Amino acid sequence: MKQDHPISEFARAMQSVPLRPADASEIAAIAKKHSGITSGENQPEFLRTRLSKRLLALGLHSYTDYVSYLKGPNGRAEAILLVEALATHTTSFFREPAHFDWLNDTGLPALTQGERRRANLAVWSAAASTGAELWSCGMVIEEYLRTSGINVNYQLFGTDVSRAVLSQGALAVFSEREIANIPEELRKNYLLRSKKVVREGKPVYRIVPKLRQKAKLAYANLLDPDSTELSTPMDIVFLRNVLIYFTPEDQKKVVQGVVRRMRPGGYLFVAHTETVRGLVDGLFSVGNSIYQYEAPDG
Repeated sequence: MKQDHPISEFARAMQSVPLRPADASEIAAIAKKHSGITSGENQPEFLRTRLSKRLLALGLHSYTDYVSYLKGPNGRAEAILLVEALATHTTSFFREPAHFDWLNDTGLPALTQGERRRANLAVWSAAASTGAELWSCGMVIEEYLRTSGINVNYQLFGTDVSRAVLSQGALAVFSEREIANIPEELRKNYLLRSKKVVREGKPVYRIVPKLRQKAKLAYANLLDPDSTELSTPMDIVFLRNVLIYFTPEDQKKVVQGVVRRMRPGGYLFVAHTETVRGLVDGLFSVGNSIYQYEAPDG
């Protein structure tokens, strides 16, 4: 009879390790300290699901031991992995499509024509995950420039608190399921189908070099302005489905930090379930969960 490998037995055992409320609170506090994310303190099952692999990797037998490890000499490095384990990286192409329609019909014409025309555009996906949002915006800009005949340079910047998803995003490779929301015409123009690589038994697709060359993906903790090397003033910023992970106090800090990186006249997009009203001066609603930044007088 075939016997299970001991590691498999240990992995299964980790799924049932109890998590004391005190340990959950400590773990959540450490995650918040390093990222600002408030997640898991009142969701022990969520924490156990996300962190059982960390106990397995470290050979620890309890979450109390894990808390001690986080407070030990290797704690800072482990806190990065803790944040990555807890962060939710839900993303998809053309999510909340009304935003991209508005950008094409209203935002881009305002930024590329008239008195406030820019010679260069900078786009920032502030919680880029694997890059679907960033590439969606790049496709919209390319199509707008192609059909309008306007000649404007642009750059795409994507940041995230998880280096793991940034590495995946830099590859710009997606499965057939992941590209389902991309219109057929855009697939033809901006995706390359692999002839050799498959995922889930089906071909994979890669963003075309023309878009990849426009993009830079980098680590950023939105609560720590010094954590990223980005210095380019931004014209279009996507900060969607991010604020829900922060306390009201930290939401204000995040939005203030983002706005400091925006050029006057630029646009900020948040999720339809989020708002930035009252968080910072100079933001004015111009659409459903779309704001324009104008530098306050003085």
